[in-house]
Amino acid sequence: MNSDKVVNGIGALLVLLGVLVALTSWFIFPVCEMHGLYTETKTGTKLPMPCGYTARAETGIGALIVLAGGLLIVRGTRETRQAVGVFSVATGVLVILYPTFLVGMCKLADHPCRQLTLPALEILGIIVIIIGGYLVWKKGVNE
Repeated sequence: MNSDKVVNGIGALLVLLGVLVALTSWFIFPVCEMHGLYTETKTGTKLPMPCGYTARAETGIGALIVLAGGLLIVRGTRETRQAVGVFSVATGVLVILYPTFLVGMCKLADHPCRQLTLPALEILGIIVIIIGGYLVWKKGVNE
């Protein structure tokens, strides 16, 4: 199989994964905010739970993954592959770190964000890391 087609396919896969990361928290496995669950302050103000802030961050990270995949489709040189690979590993790590350590999810285990959103984001992050590692490791046919 032609190396350019493989690189374009990996770029398209990254675009798809970026879209999934961006949409998972809002539409595929919605966070608590989408179910009408909010944190209420003493003054009565309703604020999003931690999972709502994580969802916002994941939307941005997903957009960055889409951008990286698009760059790989447009320009599939060895240097671009390696740069996108390193970037993909970094964003994949962030996909996992935001819901687990950086911002977090709700504390209660029965909330939808803990049951569905968190495992889905962890799996998507691992897949992005594996693809990024492959891009860094891969040697092209034309070199």
